[in-house]
Amino acid sequence: MEELMKQEAERFTVETETLQEMLNSNKADLRAQRERLREQKMWDRFLLCNGTPDPAVQTELNTYTSIELDETHQSESRDIAGCLDSVEQALDLMNELDEVIALDKQLGITEHHDTYKKGISSLQEVIESKVDNVTFNVLKTAENFADPDSLNLLVEKQSPRLKYAVWGNLAKNPRQKSFQLETDSFQMEIPKSLADADVAVRLIHTSYDFLSPKCKTFYAQKKKTPAPSRVASVLGNAEGENNENNGMDEIKEENDNQEVKKEEEGEEQPINENVLPDRPATPSDVEEIEDEDIVDMRAMSTVGGVMYLDLLKLPPQAKKVGSWVIQDITEKKLERIPNPKPEDEREEEEEAKEGEEGGEAALSQITKELTWPLLNMSFTVAPNAIFTEEPMLARWEDSQQCWRTDGFEDVKFEEETGKISFKSQFIGPIVTFQDSYNNMPFQSWEIRPHGPGCVIFTLIAASVEIEISIKENLCCLNSPEDYELDGIRNKWLPSHILIQKLMAAGINVFPSEDADKYVSISNKEDEIETLMYEQMALASSAFAFSWSRWNADCGEKRMIVRGAENLTTAPVDEDMWKNYSCEPQKCYTLKCTDDDDDLFDEKLEETQFHPDLFHCLKEGASPDATKTMSSTPYGFVDNVSTWLFATKVLTFS
Repeated sequence: MEELMKQEAERFTVETETLQEMLNSNKADLRAQRERLREQKMWDRFLLCNGTPDPAVQTELNTYTSIELDETHQSESRDIAGCLDSVEQALDLMNELDEVIALDKQLGITEHHDTYKKGISSLQEVIESKVDNVTFNVLKTAENFADPDSLNLLVEKQSPRLKYAVWGNLAKNPRQKSFQLETDSFQMEIPKSLADADVAVRLIHTSYDFLSPKCKTFYAQKKKTPAPSRVASVLGNAEGENNENNGMDEIKEENDNQEVKKEEEGEEQPINENVLPDRPATPSDVEEIEDEDIVDMRAMSTVGGVMYLDLLKLPPQAKKVGSWVIQDITEKKLERIPNPKPEDEREEEEEAKEGEEGGEAALSQITKELTWPLLNMSFTVAPNAIFTEEPMLARWEDSQQCWRTDGFEDVKFEEETGKISFKSQFIGPIVTFQDSYNNMPFQSWEIRPHGPGCVIFTLIAASVEIEISIKENLCCLNSPEDYELDGIRNKWLPSHILIQKLMAAGINVFPSEDADKYVSISNKEDEIETLMYEQMALASSAFAFSWSRWNADCGEKRMIVRGAENLTTAPVDEDMWKNYSCEPQKCYTLKCTDDDDDLFDEKLEETQFHPDLFHCLKEGASPDATKTMSSTPYGFVDNVSTWLFATKVLTFS
């Protein structure tokens, strides 16, 4: 008996060391590939001669932004199309910096990240400056852009990531009760107080969002509590690294530094690098939001981009007197008209400002006195934005740096047309929100081989079913087909790009770290969950995996998953599935199946216990399957694990 136990212990040790060697080899190869990729990108950027700076080189980016800002401030250009081209160029540079940061983080490099973030902020300043300047120049010569029918200013342009429209009240027609733009089918009521005023309305709809990362709730606030002790896994730490986002705060930076320190101390990191925005906190660490009108960015997600709505003062127009053209040029910049304040607040401000001298900081008389009632407004959401429930409107409150839901009345959503109508006195940035977890928990999932070097990942969520083909380094969205996803569907993209596009379109099946505050899940220990995803990815080229009904009932330290060998492109026959029970250092094939009425913990006859899922699968695998599993490329393994870690199917199903 002692000899048998000794042999079993030796076999466990050999299998553990073999798996660890495979994982370490994959990680080393993956790191080497990323280092080569980083060097190649740096070299390609050095050779690129397209007139744009290398954003990763601080001196080049500083020179670029300084020149752009100086030229913009002095420019009299009214070329909106040219301005939008410049905006697209600045956005491309920002994306380059985001990619540099993301790749550096995968390699544990954070040396220049503060500089990169400052560069992103300076590019945002360039974008805002360019758009404001061209708007001001257009408004100064608004009569040149007047609509022949209404005689009011009307300009509409768009680029791939930005829609621009401006309407100006030149005619001052008291009978015109509203105006409509082709951009987003936007319509707005013109009240009497604005009908005879020198005002303009600008609408800018962006596919990007610079405002949300400024919210206090975008990244979960952590209290200063001691970290819980955790037994180290044979395969390493359970936490993965995450891609960078614009507007990263100090809390995020501290977490990054801690991860780097762990790597320097020799702790292993999993193969997968999480591609989701960081929400670094657990429910017990999250500070509750006292104001119910403030949007909790951990629970809600923006869908369809941001709509920047501005009420602007229309500058004095040029007058032709004989052969002379006379124009007042005292106004040097764009002037936004603030939203009306409550009567008591206005009286307090007037008393506080009484006796102060005028100057550039003082508002003009029109902006002090102008007010308006609730306005009827409406717009149509983007056709590629998917709303599985009625969207929630929110407005940006700059003084609090947050999105708020108050200030809207009679909000109506027409699902067939995508039209949102509402009444509001607020004119400013507006966005549509959707519950981040309306698709969770998942109903079922499956990942199965589909020919050499390819798997099909199917996820049936609460309101949508998605199917994704995964190959080495790339993936492709196959379904859903009943939504307008032409810009995403049937296109091979890197995993992190496809995930970002799905989330932007409203298909959010990617739980954040504190998601268990908002969703009922199957609580599992991080260590065993990480082990499972890594080993499922290793075996995914030869084995299919699926949801098991028993996984939610087997406790926090144990997982049960269905698996079946599949070397064809056909779906797995139902009688081929087996249930595998997995705990740290103990995995085995269950005799119990999902068709049984009760879960009974009994090992399948003529099978052995193993220290990990990989060798448990290998025990009953055919020679062809064993060969396929042993020769799976590390890039393919990493890509599959990316989707498993991103969706967390074992705990959110």
